[in-house]
Amino acid sequence: MNPFIGYHLATSNNFPPYSQKLQEYWLAANGLFLRSHRRELEVCLQLTQTQVAGLQPLEPYFRLKVPKVPCQAIAEIINAASINPQQEILFYLGVTNNQWWCHTPLQTSSSTHVLSLESALNKNYTDGLVEMHSHGTLAAYPSSADNQEEKGKFRVFAIVGTLNTIATIYTRIGIYNHFFDINPNQIFELPPQVKCLN
Repeated sequence: MNPFIGYHLATSNNFPPYSQKLQEYWLAANGLFLRSHRRELEVCLQLTQTQVAGLQPLEPYFRLKVPKVPCQAIAEIINAASINPQQEILFYLGVTNNQWWCHTPLQTSSSTHVLSLESALNKNYTDGLVEMHSHGTLAAYPSSADNQEEKGKFRVFAIVGTLNTIATIYTRIGIYNHFFDINPNQIFELPPQVKCLN
């Protein structure tokens, strides 16, 4: 038995309470689903679509259990990233007592990458729900380096880009080794001048 992953058949339309596993795979009448949760967030996302006789269908969900990241915080992040658009910059965002905080870790960066120099055991890192970085004047889409660096984590990843024209934002959720695009409006209160890419 895997201590981190659970495997289940959807014999009912209703999910049982969460197990102690980090992630749960559910085979349902309408496909394969991945379910996971943390204090601030509950998700069930569809990995594949298929038809399986004898099982019940499931519905995907994304439930943010805290307020959305305030508009002012996003505006401040975009302003900070715009100061030197030739260098990427990294931020961690988390929630304490329903209040969002933003931490800029000690980091090394260039025009194509950014790397935190803080320990992965740092509280700002471990408590962060959102990991956001900038792409300067480039498009706010994940690079192959982003894909590699963001594997193995359960959090929301966001990128801000095209800071020299109309700022854009892209978001996805990472559930360990799976990524799913999500609409930025599901997690952020966005300033009106910011354009969503998904």
